[in-house]
Amino acid sequence: MVSVVLGVLLALTAVPFAWSALTPLALAALLLWVCTPANPTAVAARLFWSMTAFFSLHLLFLPLSFAPLFGALSVLLFPLLFAVEGGFYALMGYLVALLAPTFLGRVWGVAFGWVILEWLRHLGPFAFPWGTLGYALLPTPLIQVADLGGVLLASLLITTLAAALASLAVREVRPLALTFPVWGLALGYGLTRPEVAPPTHRALLVQGNLNPLDKVQGTAQPLPIYARLSAANTSGAVIWPETAVTEKDVPNLPGLPLLIGVARTGQNRIEAWDGGFRGAYDKHQLVPFGEYFPLREPLAPLYEGVFSALGLPSLTGLQAGQLGQPLTLRGVSYGAYVCYESVFPTVARQLVQGGAGVLVNASNDGWFHAGNGVEQHFAMGRVRAIETRRYVLRAGNIGVTAVVDPQGWVTQALPTRRAGALAARYAVQEGTTWYVRLGDWPVGVAILGLTGLLAQGIVRRAGSRLVFNAPEQHADAT
Repeated sequence: MVSVVLGVLLALTAVPFAWSALTPLALAALLLWVCTPANPTAVAARLFWSMTAFFSLHLLFLPLSFAPLFGALSVLLFPLLFAVEGGFYALMGYLVALLAPTFLGRVWGVAFGWVILEWLRHLGPFAFPWGTLGYALLPTPLIQVADLGGVLLASLLITTLAAALASLAVREVRPLALTFPVWGLALGYGLTRPEVAPPTHRALLVQGNLNPLDKVQGTAQPLPIYARLSAANTSGAVIWPETAVTEKDVPNLPGLPLLIGVARTGQNRIEAWDGGFRGAYDKHQLVPFGEYFPLREPLAPLYEGVFSALGLPSLTGLQAGQLGQPLTLRGVSYGAYVCYESVFPTVARQLVQGGAGVLVNASNDGWFHAGNGVEQHFAMGRVRAIETRRYVLRAGNIGVTAVVDPQGWVTQALPTRRAGALAARYAVQEGTTWYVRLGDWPVGVAILGLTGLLAQGIVRRAGSRLVFNAPEQHADAT
């Protein structure tokens, strides 16, 4: 029960709540609880229940949203997801406890292991980085360090402060004495960022507010709606959300430079048009079990059974595109990416490395009918602006459609769940941040810290064996 309560408390401090900067306090209590047992199995069990509870609340919007769309049976799929995510943290805690013999070793090992695990959760075909702790600093100036080391640097700040606070339980104050100055430097850095360049360019961000299920079933007529909303454009590119139209409805509106989300056979893409086709970006990071179905052929009977139970046609998934160059329209280089990709820092980073002067996120959160999933997704995407120091132009089907400046502030936004068009103002930025140049270097710091702790634990265990065996060796000698 204690584990579940602490997991719930951690979820209640996560993004997008205004008080999410309290996350280090909730995490400190959790670390103190899970790292107290010396038995690795007990550590793993406590972490499992804490993090399963965390994800059950943090991702509650998923079952709440999918039940009205696909029936109550769809809700049964999500407890498995929550348990799998909790299992990852349990495995990490077990390995740390197995090699760290002391309470402090376990606390700091889990703190460093936490950041490493968050990084791993960004990788591979099952990547699902929802729940990354670093986003909790978004309401504070501390998040500005993301341009130095990405959101994982913010996570490292949180986990190390939490470990330092938990260390007070054994009257060890030195970690806190070292951690506070680091937080002070991070706060000072955030408070002294230079002002953002004033807007020099315009774009029109269109929000159609269409039911995505109607579009899948072919009962919606999106093109007239988007064409009407786009007529308000006076200058700059017109940006439509993810899968705004299908391949048979791609428009060519004379005189309008367009960046539009298109659902083509086997692809989810953003296309650039300006009197003709100018280029496209195919979504690279696909949603597991939504746009990409692992082991689709070997597990075909299982998938078909699930699809049938949910009232869906037989789905085969999409083909992942390559991270390519930005799309250029009328001299502006747009780093365009699609929906789910906004929670992957490397996507925006590589587009900026390719020369993007502004980022464009075409999204569709229309599947989220309940809870705070729309707000969570938008909040995480705001950090891409800070990491790259670029404006982010976000066009969402139901929202959030907004302009985010290079410091992560929302300068313009439309009301959610209402059709409209936003006359966006932004500036094209140049230069690269330390994060764009160096990537996720804080993970290397976490790996070094964890390696040092585990090496120290191994040495201590070896020393204990020598001391234990010494009397017996002496008796043999006599």
